[in-house]
Amino acid sequence: MPLDAIRLTAPLVPSETHVIVAVFRQLRSRLARTSLTVAGIAIGILALVVVGALAERLQTIVARSTALNAGAIFAFGNGRELYGAGPQARMRRSVEIVRRSAGVRGVVPEVVMPYATGFAESSRFGPPSLIFGFPYRTRELVSTAFTVDRGHDFTPSQRRVALVGADFASSRHVRVGDTLALYGNSYTIVGTIAKSFTIFDAAIVVPLADAQALLGQLVPPSAPAGSTPPATTLMVLVAPHADTGLIAHRIALLTGLQARDPAEVAGGIRSTTQIFDAIIFGSALIALLVGAFSIVNTMTIAVSERTREIGIRKAIGAGDGDILREFVAEAAAIGALGGIGGLACATALVTFIDARSAAHGNLELFAITPRLGIGAFAFAVGLSIAAGLLPAIRAARLEPTDALRRSV
Repeated sequence: MPLDAIRLTAPLVPSETHVIVAVFRQLRSRLARTSLTVAGIAIGILALVVVGALAERLQTIVARSTALNAGAIFAFGNGRELYGAGPQARMRRSVEIVRRSAGVRGVVPEVVMPYATGFAESSRFGPPSLIFGFPYRTRELVSTAFTVDRGHDFTPSQRRVALVGADFASSRHVRVGDTLALYGNSYTIVGTIAKSFTIFDAAIVVPLADAQALLGQLVPPSAPAGSTPPATTLMVLVAPHADTGLIAHRIALLTGLQARDPAEVAGGIRSTTQIFDAIIFGSALIALLVGAFSIVNTMTIAVSERTREIGIRKAIGAGDGDILREFVAEAAAIGALGGIGGLACATALVTFIDARSAAHGNLELFAITPRLGIGAFAFAVGLSIAAGLLPAIRAARLEPTDALRRSV
């Protein structure tokens, strides 16, 4: 091949602009091979971003649920405590015992009961739909649990009114002003609860008196009169820096109610989340490593095909650093293209899935955060550079005479 037929892709001391132009010229000259390599990286990034978005959403749910229950112990009874003889007196006695316990700053009796059972509820993916009732005078203690974004909160004097979670409203196709049936009773929806990725997304909140009346409908007909308990759960608010494990054990011992240490529950959830993260990220990394091997193969072939060009450039003054920089830039460009393509495909995919989930009131599974997007792109470029470094060093170390002799 004559000298003037050799396409010298950069001057002897190339500028950054010349390097970029040369890199994309070389990639375009072998378009099919470059496209396949970029596609391999894109698939790996797609997998990484999708599972990363799943992990980000899971971390958000865990963090918000943990914050929701921070500083509170939930104590509840079994069937005997709720529907046995004298449940109201037993519950009042339990409240007084817990309130006098050291480290307790307040007790909020709650009614928590299922909204419905059957296929209509079980077919929805997400937290179960529960009916909540709180004493209005203690609502400020749980005001951080949810906020009303449409309509308004109900007042202490209102009855047969309800607030519904965002997911519940979507799944049931209801809105402010509609009528909602709860155990055969009609309730007017006065507000919707803002999306928070907690259990209140699928909840119905009603006045405590209404919740107690609904609870009375669950009491077996054979139960004696007055068997309806005033509450199903006690939310025990503990003082800052109090030993929640000790308080939970004391509540269970003195009242017979079941109480779990929130710190223990949060620790178990975190351990499960860490195992889940390790599994899904490991699977995505395998896909990325396959893409990295394709870059090694692509860059090795490129060095072999351009041996004569490398020899001529070095013979007329190009340094090892110039050759190294151009080949590393090619690998980085492949990684950048694959990263952008994979990130775009992943964003489109998870947005589509989440939109369909939200439309049906299901839990939105994915969250592409800035740190995930930037991290995935940087990882794609970094991995590509690392994979292309060895072929680039091999190209830079070629002696001009050896390179020209091999290409003859």
